[in-house]
Amino acid sequence: MCSALPQACSELGWPPCARGSSRSLKHSTVVMSTAMNFGAKSFQPRPPDKGSFPLDHFGECKSFKEKFMKCLRDNHFENALCRNESKEYLECRMERQLMAQEPLEKLGFGDLIDGKSEAKNKS
Repeated sequence: MCSALPQACSELGWPPCARGSSRSLKHSTVVMSTAMNFGAKSFQPRPPDKGSFPLDHFGECKSFKEKFMKCLRDNHFENALCRNESKEYLECRMERQLMAQEPLEKLGFGDLIDGKSEAKNKS
């Protein structure tokens, strides 16, 4: 096979006929073509529950993200120990319209809200 297709072999970095025979090339072609699963039902994607979540292309919240990720690494990925960092990161994203505005209470941060929860407790 390599002698018939010297350019293809050289593109793969193979010296002519040094790596396998036409049989091994045919086998890899068969494996590749059967891996596509044309007979299987196709996956139907659905949109996220809360709409789009745009990427932070300009790095506006990068410092908050890095602080949150450092906290996760330092705490063996126990996210409950990094709730303040998570809240700050989500606040940054909401302020910069990188995610839909949501009340922090609805996102599970009701107990971490500054001022509001303290005012409710004092009343």
